[in-house]
Amino acid sequence: MREPEKILIIRLSSIGDILLTTPLIRILKKRFPNSKIDFVIKEKFRELISHHPALDIVYSYHKKEREKGLKKIKERIRQQNYDIIFDIHKNFRSIYLRTAVGAGDIFKFKKFIVPRWLMVHFKINLYKKMIPVYQRYINSGEKLGIEYDDLGLDIYISESIRDKLRQQWNADLEPEKNLVIGIAPGAGFETKRWHAEGFRAVIEDLLATHPEARVLLFGNVKDRQITQNIIWNDHPRVFDVAGKYSLMETTAMMDYCKLVITNDSGLMHLASALKKKVVAIFGSTTEHLGFFPCNKEALIIQNNALKCRPCTHVGRKKCPKKHFKCMLDIQAVDVLNAAHLLINSGGN
Repeated sequence: MREPEKILIIRLSSIGDILLTTPLIRILKKRFPNSKIDFVIKEKFRELISHHPALDIVYSYHKKEREKGLKKIKERIRQQNYDIIFDIHKNFRSIYLRTAVGAGDIFKFKKFIVPRWLMVHFKINLYKKMIPVYQRYINSGEKLGIEYDDLGLDIYISESIRDKLRQQWNADLEPEKNLVIGIAPGAGFETKRWHAEGFRAVIEDLLATHPEARVLLFGNVKDRQITQNIIWNDHPRVFDVAGKYSLMETTAMMDYCKLVITNDSGLMHLASALKKKVVAIFGSTTEHLGFFPCNKEALIIQNNALKCRPCTHVGRKKCPKKHFKCMLDIQAVDVLNAAHLLINSGGN
């Protein structure tokens, strides 16, 4: 086909979903190296793609701007006359942005709403196979001749941020000789969070087993209550950085890690984009929904014996069965076995 001059991708939020678009960006640039590729995103997530070498214009708006901000962006989109628009968000804001802007072709990904609803509410599995979300994004443009290249997710960190963090942390972490382990105990919903006691037991064992271990606790400001419940006695080899850094600074901090132990969250996908070894703990969600980590060195811990999983596709505030066995039945030894297996495996 004729190479498009301009391509626009719309994905407004959130951390994981945006990182899952990066294979699409990479593959489109490989397929159409001379095309200009632009992106629309919420300002709070802009850092995730602001240094992406394949992107030209990144449109963003603040939440407080609401309709006014979206209207400005839509006018700019209209002026650009895009040949192709990928709407890989498919909510009312993205539909507004892509409608009546003169685009040649509009590609939309499949959310599998009916199979998802039947799976969550009745445990009826109509998924012919498990298609991860990043693959669904790519499949939306299959008529362009694009296909997944098996290279995972991408993230680009500015050297200025790397330099800043090196000055602050190299002396404490000494990554050249120490084993740096990341722990991300938060998640947007309670049913996606393993308990603090489990994380604490895992950290205690790793510190005892590996005298060279240094542990970084990750999360946002809201996660600080969780991380502070995990930390004890100001342990000299445990550092709580939750809520202390910007999103991209957090990315640079996580890049110190050899292994990241995490719940199903945006930080899980961030670790995956950094090509880290990952132990991912899943509670109320399952692989059918498409959000498992895509890196090769990732191990999943979950309670496969429960018939009530998945009970949601995004997470819940409370367990609808009131037993929360999907997380409470996961033992620290299961997470530790996976962690030790990855630590002792080859690679970084």
